[in-house]
Amino acid sequence: MSTKQVQTSKEITIHDFAKSLEHTLDAVEELSSRNTELIKKYDKEMVRNSLAKGTRLKHLLIILNLSRMLEKDWEDVTKQDIEELVFQFIQKYSPNDKETHHTWDHKKIIKIFFRWVKLGSRNFRDVGNPEETKWIHLNRVKSNIVREQLITDEDISKILKSCINPRDKAFFDVHYEAGTRPGEILSLKIKNVKFDKFGAFINVDGKTGSRPIRLVKSVPNLANWLNVHPQKEDPESPVWIILEKPKFGEPMKYHTATSLLKRTMKRAGINKHFNLKLFRHSEATNSAKFMTEAQMKIRHGWTNDSKMPANYVHLVNSDVDEVYLKHLGIKPQEEEIQDLPRKCTICSMMNSSDSSICTKCGKPLDLKKAMELEEKASQENFTANKLAGKVLVQMLVTGQIPKLSKSEINSLIQSLNL
Repeated sequence: MSTKQVQTSKEITIHDFAKSLEHTLDAVEELSSRNTELIKKYDKEMVRNSLAKGTRLKHLLIILNLSRMLEKDWEDVTKQDIEELVFQFIQKYSPNDKETHHTWDHKKIIKIFFRWVKLGSRNFRDVGNPEETKWIHLNRVKSNIVREQLITDEDISKILKSCINPRDKAFFDVHYEAGTRPGEILSLKIKNVKFDKFGAFINVDGKTGSRPIRLVKSVPNLANWLNVHPQKEDPESPVWIILEKPKFGEPMKYHTATSLLKRTMKRAGINKHFNLKLFRHSEATNSAKFMTEAQMKIRHGWTNDSKMPANYVHLVNSDVDEVYLKHLGIKPQEEEIQDLPRKCTICSMMNSSDSSICTKCGKPLDLKKAMELEEKASQENFTANKLAGKVLVQMLVTGQIPKLSKSEINSLIQSLNL
């Protein structure tokens, strides 16, 4: 039998859900014995339904919260109890009694959980809804993001200039251009990156399955990082690894990336409230200026019936003014386009806007840099010749070169520009 080791693909996890699940199930023990047993059975049902650890944790945390508010065994709950419970969490989690993401999640989970409690299934198509929760409606949550809160090109430029290593620079640059979910970018492996003549593709695995995302502007920083990646020969290696001991080589977790963003923003002098999800909101808003809704759904991994594109279209309404003025023949002052990648004329590699030397072939990217390098080489050559001449003279004086004729010595001195 062959003793050859076969490398297996290891899933990258960005959250420590296992430990959080353990703590949450311990907290469930504080409830009544009937509720404790019921909730643990429900968790097993979620496992049998192949729900992700993150989904299980979210359900358990909300059910635990609802159980504490309810102060009653779930199997004895009436419609009036549910009505009072919904009233309580709306009052608690909605400052103006309108639907929020928090109240929406509570409504959704109470409907699923109580369906299982009363009818024995989580699936609405199988059993419908019991009378106690049939009346609960999930209203659309209005986006509370305003354009002024988004990350701008100027912000990202400051962030990139404040990065202290190629990994950080590539991470923020790619995340800003790709508009990925935090879990999608943090779980990226080297095998998921493919370069081509236009830039690169990253293949991410999101809520709606895997999809390729085209990159152009961030390719130079991504290529630069992968060129020096300590595990670049291993296709299963995480792209974004920890560089410090004792966890060197391990994938960055969500909390690690969040802390990295905060430190980098502090160095950049940015006094805004940014998080990893805001990169996606910012990119989607920029994409809404030129992409159709269908194109946005494909790029961002939204389902065909998703209403998400509408959340970003309203953020670019200010651009309507510019379109209207141009229609009337009035051209607003064009903003200067900055920070575009620089293409090498020798090997066609895309380089960052602040690069002067190609990261692939090492050739200068413009005439100014070429002249600087030529002048530097000329100066270094002059210095080297001068030093060699001094050594030669010293050897002649000390008689270490006795076999050279006078004409040969003169010729050698002349060739060294002495």
